[in-house]
Amino acid sequence: FFRFAALLLYHSHPVSRMVPLPLLLNYFEQASKQLLSVADVEVVPSKLTLNWHRSRVVEAQLTALTATLAEYDGRFDASVVQDVLRQIGVGDFNNVDESNEELRKTLVKAMEQTNEAAREAFARSVLFVEMSDSSNQRNLNTHADLDRSTLIEYCGLAITAMRLPEIQRFLFDGTRVREDIKCEVFSTPEERLLYIQRLLWKAVGWEPDTASDQMKQLMEGNSELMKDTEVMETVMKYMSSVTVAATNASMGSDMAENMSTDGTTRVVNVTYSEKVVTSDTIQSLSAPTSNSMNEHKNEQQSLEQRQQRDVAKMRQAIHDEFMSLSPDEQNITLAKAKQAQDAFLQQVMNTPPGAERVILMKSIDFETQKLLIIHKMCATGE
Repeated sequence: FFRFAALLLYHSHPVSRMVPLPLLLNYFEQASKQLLSVADVEVVPSKLTLNWHRSRVVEAQLTALTATLAEYDGRFDASVVQDVLRQIGVGDFNNVDESNEELRKTLVKAMEQTNEAAREAFARSVLFVEMSDSSNQRNLNTHADLDRSTLIEYCGLAITAMRLPEIQRFLFDGTRVREDIKCEVFSTPEERLLYIQRLLWKAVGWEPDTASDQMKQLMEGNSELMKDTEVMETVMKYMSSVTVAATNASMGSDMAENMSTDGTTRVVNVTYSEKVVTSDTIQSLSAPTSNSMNEHKNEQQSLEQRQQRDVAKMRQAIHDEFMSLSPDEQNITLAKAKQAQDAFLQQVMNTPPGAERVILMKSIDFETQKLLIIHKMCATGE
């Protein structure tokens, strides 16, 4: 979506000097740190656009470049370094001094990390401003067809947002993304997800319900954008990232105890949760609906109540079946349940967070589910 590290101001004169690799690594390190400050916004323009957020990302990178070059006493011209950064972005290392294959890999990794830091800084800036500045007046699009660039922009923002640790925590339990930002209070992960999606639609200039209807038409095949391979690949990535984020949040502490600083789920102590994740639930989370927030809330509450009743019936049936066994049979079943629990924990710890973990959860057969539930009931004294 964005290659922010190569987005620095470009001057057309030819590269005249080699740039040492330590200088470039120093720049990437300083840029990554500087980008953390992009989300600290004090004054927001009356006419807010995404370009304003982009300019702040670029300013942070230029500040990092200036600080880096200052350490070299003016021996390297900023435009020369910018040219080399552009070349690295397309795999050209001819003007990087002291470069070999291993060092190039280190350089590429540092650049990719900085690019990701820039994407995250952009997403944070957009979301934090939208959360804290609800009074901002904009003319949101309510009539035209959803265009290609806007759709890709929205999907890119959402994909990055779902990776942010503070957004993952917010989806999980409503934790404030920042202490100084107060947003609406929602009771379920699904409501919080819909809130984030609506904020992002507004940020790209679209009225959320209108955009939702347009997305629905796209997924039903009633849009010319269906023929655009890049657009559909991006939309599929968006739907996958949203589904994974919602599923992880819904599974709650039974699924992921701790969130690591890089936004991935670090499994510490996992117990099986009987939370039912159906295809209907997944579909409802894949894109914001065109209903109002109240309608969505009522529908979600109804769905959760049905799921809770189904889970309660299943638990009771499993409990009754277990209690009808002889003591010896119960002991054998408990041993099997412990083995199933241990095997499940090992699978979870060996499965990376994301789509693969969702597939794992959906692939558990009924007999294994029964054993996991029996282990949980006995472990908690139910």
